[in-house]
Amino acid sequence: MKSAVLIIFFFLSFYKSFAQAKATADRDSILIGEQIKLRVQGQFQKGQDQWPNFDTISKFEVLEKSEVDRKEDGDLVTLSQTLTITSWDSGVLFIPPLNIGNSMTAPIKIDVAYSPHPFDTTQPYHDVHDILEVKKEPETTWYWYLIGLLVLILLFILFFPKGKPKSKPVFVPDAGAYKNAMQKLEELRRKENIDSKIFYTELVQIFREYLHKRKNIYSYSKTTDDLAIQINNLNIDRELYQHLLQTLRLSDSVKYAKFQPAVEENRNSIDIIQESITAIETSNFQPQTSKL
Repeated sequence: MKSAVLIIFFFLSFYKSFAQAKATADRDSILIGEQIKLRVQGQFQKGQDQWPNFDTISKFEVLEKSEVDRKEDGDLVTLSQTLTITSWDSGVLFIPPLNIGNSMTAPIKIDVAYSPHPFDTTQPYHDVHDILEVKKEPETTWYWYLIGLLVLILLFILFFPKGKPKSKPVFVPDAGAYKNAMQKLEELRRKENIDSKIFYTELVQIFREYLHKRKNIYSYSKTTDDLAIQINNLNIDRELYQHLLQTLRLSDSVKYAKFQPAVEENRNSIDIIQESITAIETSNFQPQTSKL
């Protein structure tokens, strides 16, 4: 009888310890790159509430972490946090058990697919077609016409040489470019509930437009890496230069990887672009002669 009581006590203690940590996901299937909201919760004795840093999770990438919520009930402290995660691997994946204090969460199964329409294995396969013989085209004498055209072009160049080459236009900086950029940044700052993709598209467009009109740096069709090389010689502080590159790459993540930055990150991005334009405006960089 005593042994049975000890066994029951052991299982109740194990269940209580396991129940102290819990993780739930808002969805069990995604496409590659889609986001999952993972809610993690742990219960501690007061004074032992050490919350782990969930910076990495196997097979998943942590995109964003919320603030840690705290609730107290007597000697018990309940902590919880919401993680925004995604995965770039396909197949049946598992969010592994997460260590919270002396407890572990249960693994969570996630199906990650390339396409919302899975391959239908019930459809019949189609055989490969035989090689088809290509009919030989009839011989033509078109190349004689091409030779004659080339001779005419050479004779025209010989008897009508082109005139003096036109001088390249001199670039004239737009004196109002700086003031116009500052005004547009303030207007963008005052916009509320704006879509993140539209926000960062307008923000980078303001920066590229200033570079073009004020410093003769054309970058509208350039990638972020190309733009980084173009602005590397603008004589601005190296620390500010690194913050500027991080902002431009954050813009790429928002536009192409569907990353959702926090409101504070948006404000910080405007501040960095504004500070960078001011630093470039006061630098001694001299624009090159326009090639347009």
